[in-house]
Amino acid sequence: MLAVLTLLSGEPRPCTTFALVGDVMLGRGVAQSLGDAWDEAFVAVRPWLTGADVALANLESPLTRRQQLAVGNDLRAAPEAVQALETGGFDAVSVANNHSLDAGVAGLLDTMRALCVAGIVPIPDSLSAGNLVPDCTQSGQGTFRVLAFDDSVAPLDLRMAEDLVKRASDETQIVLVSVHWGGEYQTAVTQRQEEVATALAGAGATLVVGHGPHVLQRMEWNGGTLVAYSLGNFIFDQRYPTDCRWGAVLMVAVCGGDVTAVQVLPTVTEEGRVQPAGLDVRPTIESVLGLNSIQYVP
Repeated sequence: MLAVLTLLSGEPRPCTTFALVGDVMLGRGVAQSLGDAWDEAFVAVRPWLTGADVALANLESPLTRRQQLAVGNDLRAAPEAVQALETGGFDAVSVANNHSLDAGVAGLLDTMRALCVAGIVPIPDSLSAGNLVPDCTQSGQGTFRVLAFDDSVAPLDLRMAEDLVKRASDETQIVLVSVHWGGEYQTAVTQRQEEVATALAGAGATLVVGHGPHVLQRMEWNGGTLVAYSLGNFIFDQRYPTDCRWGAVLMVAVCGGDVTAVQVLPTVTEEGRVQPAGLDVRPTIESVLGLNSIQYVP
């Protein structure tokens, strides 16, 4: 059962709750396992996602039937795979990662159109979106703004990223930054990740949520900014190493512009379906994320 997020201290203030997850891949083995039963992908954790005001993931599968243009792993998924995200309760997804252009710019546009039709806001790379953004794409709603950056294909221009975060911070109470970064299959946070996190925190980010390593990495406070370096694979077809099947729903409450409550809900992927983690792995997931040291605001 989803525990209710409560304020840790102080008087009640207007709050926004976020359900944040890592990498979502709906192609290859995931698609084979699900067949046409897309609504089964997240049914076991849907109450967690819909229990928040905003549920956000990183989508590593271009939703397109266009030919693969990039060299390497083919993570494309059929456009109808968007049903999994829609019925799962996602409100927005980042498409700023090293697979967003696997089928070229046209494939990225197909992806964003499919998301828009499903009522899910696509968040393209905030530094290079240009005129490729469909009409339904917004950088935020109400008192929050979502920015997305990729630091995996090429080094992120930190000066430009800081400027965008500063401007967003001046305009809204909450700035959530989604970043694709880090070493694949490495539980250790890199010096580069720390450098980027410090820059974004200093520029005014409320939350920095990372993905890309395909495994979990620690969370920490950087000043008043909550940084989750990697929330691992939320849904993927990687079976080995075992921790590639581990993920988490990071529930965060932000009240009056400050993070006031944090909760981790560990997950595992089984045959193309996300499940709440069992007691055999839940303590390990919490330990990797450093839950005991992060659940209270400093």
